[in-house]
This record gives sequence, structure tokens and C-alpha cells, in this order.
Amino acid sequence: MALTLKGSGKIIGNKELLPPIDLTVQDHDVAAIQADIEHMDAFLSLFEQDKSYLANEIMYDGNAVAGQKELFIYSPDMGEYPRLTPEKMVRFWGQLYNVDFDTSKILTLTELTHVRTKKIKLLTYYEQKRLQFARSLIQKTSIYIFKEPTYQLDLQSKKVFNHVLEEIKKMHGVVILLTSSLEEGIRLGSKVYRLNDRGMQEVELDEEIIEQEEVKDEIPNDEELFQQRFEKISAKTEDKFILFDPLEIDYIETRERQTVLHVNNEEFYSTVTMKDLETKLLPYGFYRCHRSYLVNLQRVREVIVWSKNSYSLTLDNRNEQVVPLSKSKYGELKALLNW
Repeated sequence: MALTLKGSGKIIGNKELLPPIDLTVQDHDVAAIQADIEHMDAFLSLFEQDKSYLANEIMYDGNAVAGQKELFIYSPDMGEYPRLTPEKMVRFWGQLYNVDFDTSKILTLTELTHVRTKKIKLLTYYEQKRLQFARSLIQKTSIYIFKEPTYQLDLQSKKVFNHVLEEIKKMHGVVILLTSSLEEGIRLGSKVYRLNDRGMQEVELDEEIIEQEEVKDEIPNDEELFQQRFEKISAKTEDKFILFDPLEIDYIETRERQTVLHVNNEEFYSTVTMKDLETKLLPYGFYRCHRSYLVNLQRVREVIVWSKNSYSLTLDNRNEQVVPLSKSKYGELKALLNW
């Protein structure tokens, strides 16, 4: 079984709010879509309002999706009753959806057992978000859509969402994640897409980055290594070029065929390709942790194991940024850093 969107788009007047979309999500899969807020909202409106789409545009298991009864939609502004406790709120949802379940198991999975009798209005921001995740385990449906589920969450709450997502994947249905962070999309999705004015493009997730044959003749000799230690990495901003010392750079990513340098929580676009940067920055301790990411290992503070197939690197900078680590690179990095 699968969810399919064929040619779905949204136009009001002469303005295209959402380009045509051709998307198929198989049962038990997670499709992560990186987009800005405007495109997220336009995408959600295809499901939320009957007038926003035609019956043959959105199909699940060969039948037209007929409205919100077939959906679970999570958004950061979901509301609860602040005077209730997590335990009473979870039981209320069970009655609302006419579902029998183990309340203690839900609270344990979302790490809310210690506050089960505490009023929701007194919970921390992170505890309230974990309670919202619990709702997705109670409402039994075929299509689960999450908008920015991990935005501004602490590490532990992100881990809780990982556990919740694994539970959902065991059930019957599909999951769509809308996120502004490509890193989160790569970490959480089995398939990853970018949604912008040009439409929906799938992000290549072939993580077996075996480029030795391509670059083996490009390995620099000692003289070249010596020269590279004095190199600067150039980036263009407005009408001027900036030259960065390699060790100033936290990490580098490719985004829509452009090379982006991340320096002190700012972004700068470079004209140098990722492949060339990988060769130049090797002597400075940079590591290709993912097809789309090159990280300064001096900036890595910890390696996070989300699941047996999902890993990330947390950087030691002001925002504690997180970059993905591919499954194929995990073992190699473990041996390299000798942990």
C-alpha cells in the first residue's frame, strides 16, 4: 500500500503557492520534506481543506483521501487542556478516538512517567512536546504528517521522537515529515526531498561514498600538503570575496548544487566544489561524514546513535549544530577516532 500525490499543487489568483508535486510514499516508510514555512503550510493545506485538491490527486491504497479523519497532523501549536495531567490527557485522547491502549506504556515511551500527575501547564516546554508526540500513538490512522516535530527540542526529546517514530513505523500507514532542517530530514527520513518554487526534488541518499578510485591520483604529495597548509578557502558575499582559514570552518555542505561554508553560525557560499574542498582540507582534519557534508573533526563534540541505522555528529559551537553521519561512515570514523 502507498500514499500517492500526483500533480497536486495550489494556486490562488495568479500566485502559485505550491508547485505541482509527484510523490509516492510506501507503507511503513518515512518521507522527510525540507521546505520553508510557506511551502509547508501550502503542502498541509492539500490535506486539511477539501477544496484544495481533487479526489484523484491524493490517494492511499487506491482510494482518494477524503479528509482529516484519515490523517494525524502534528504541528508545533497543537493544544492541550492545561489543567489536566499527562495521564488524564492521554486517557481523554483514548476516549476521543475510541481506542484501548496501555496508558503506562505510552507515558514510559514518551518519558513522562515522572510527571504523569503534574498539571500540563506546569510541565517544561520539552515535556509538553513529548506529550504531543504521545497523541500520534493513540490516534490510529493511515497517514501521519509531522510539521517541524524536532524544532528547538533538546537532545533527549529528539530521542523520544525517534522512539515514537519507530513505533509508528511498525503500524499500518505512512509518515511524512515537514522540516526546515535538511540535517533532520536526513536523520529521520527513509527518503528525503527538497520542496521549493521549482518543485519537489529527491535528495540523493546513496551513502556508500566510495570515491577512492576517482581521487586516488589526486592524493597530494608532501610538497603539496605543505603548500595547502597556507591556503585560504574563498567564499563570496554580495560584491566581495572572503578568505577563511580552514580551521575557522565548522562544516561544509552541498545544497542545491552549491557549496555552503558554515562559520560561526553564519553561511557563506563558495565557488569551490565539495570534492576539491575534501582534498584541500584533508590535512586540516576535515572528514567526509556524509555525501553532502564535510565536517571539521576538531569541532565534533559527540557522536549520537539514534538507532542502528541513524547517526549524527554534534558540534562544539554556540548552537551545538548537528550534522548527519552516514551508516557507512560510522564504523570508519569510530576506527579513525579510536573510541
